[in-house]
Amino acid sequence: MKILFTYYRNALFFSMDLYPEQLQATSDFLRTSFLRLALVAIVFITPFAIYNFLVAQYLISIICWAILIAFTVNAGLIVWHNRYRIVLTQFGLVPIILLLLVVLLGQQETIGIFWCYPAAGSFHFMLPRRHAWLSTAVLFGVSIPLVSAFVPPNLAIRIVVTLALVSIAAAVFVRVITEQQHQLRVQAMTDPLTGLLNRTLLHETLDWAIEQSKRSELPMSLVAFDIDHFKSVNDTYGHDVGDDVLCRVSTLVKERVRRVDKVFRLGGEEFLILLHGTGKDAAQRVAEDLRERIALLELLPERSVTVSVGLATLQPNEDWTAWMKRSDNNLYRAKTGGRNRVEV
Repeated sequence: MKILFTYYRNALFFSMDLYPEQLQATSDFLRTSFLRLALVAIVFITPFAIYNFLVAQYLISIICWAILIAFTVNAGLIVWHNRYRIVLTQFGLVPIILLLLVVLLGQQETIGIFWCYPAAGSFHFMLPRRHAWLSTAVLFGVSIPLVSAFVPPNLAIRIVVTLALVSIAAAVFVRVITEQQHQLRVQAMTDPLTGLLNRTLLHETLDWAIEQSKRSELPMSLVAFDIDHFKSVNDTYGHDVGDDVLCRVSTLVKERVRRVDKVFRLGGEEFLILLHGTGKDAAQRVAEDLRERIALLELLPERSVTVSVGLATLQPNEDWTAWMKRSDNNLYRAKTGGRNRVEV
């Protein structure tokens, strides 16, 4: 009981502290691997559940059906809503699997050991890394005392070592795959020249900001800006110098905004900043500060580089297209009104 209590406490802590966004939608790898595991579970556990019911092992059969139901529910959420609920797996499926192992080790002894191996490996395919290791630690905590009660010590050591190797191998495999996916995702959504976000996540990010604003009543602001007369920079100094101007402006913007804000390069010399939790007055101060800092940069030998800025704060019941269009319209006003200015 003490082990299970610690498990629930630590699982809740990890869920709240380390994975606030992944609780809503985890990586593509976890969603895909869980669906595959759900299919494997249906194929292999269903006959096992039916067999144990026929031989009057009703407790084992009931637990197996509970595992199948947990897999099915979470798989359905993934298929129909494209969201993987880690909480349902951490606090629903994993404890049921651990309960099955305890019952199998208690009733069938040596036969139950074989079920520990797929359980130890599957945790790393269903859960984020620290959640998986926590679940694996609990598996060792509940299974080793039971195994030690009916097998010789030298065999118990071998079982523990091989279980650990299965867990480590699964963890290494998942880590390599997820890191490769992360690198591909970063490459797909990042502008290669400036390192800023590109248009790939723009729609999704603005929709997310609108939902956040509705739920928490936080203000959100967009700052659209582009570099004045940038074509003449390329024509006069060459594209290498133009690229250097873009990179140095991007670096300044990234250093000025917060980590919670998002900066996009929309194309050419046009940029967009999402200021999270920022109202009109504060956003205008940020925009003016950026405009002044960029104008003070010594980017070209004989001329200064300036930007025109359009600002739009999210209005009630406004969608992302209308919101972004207002920032674009204000940017156009700044350019036609003399450039090197902020329009709100």
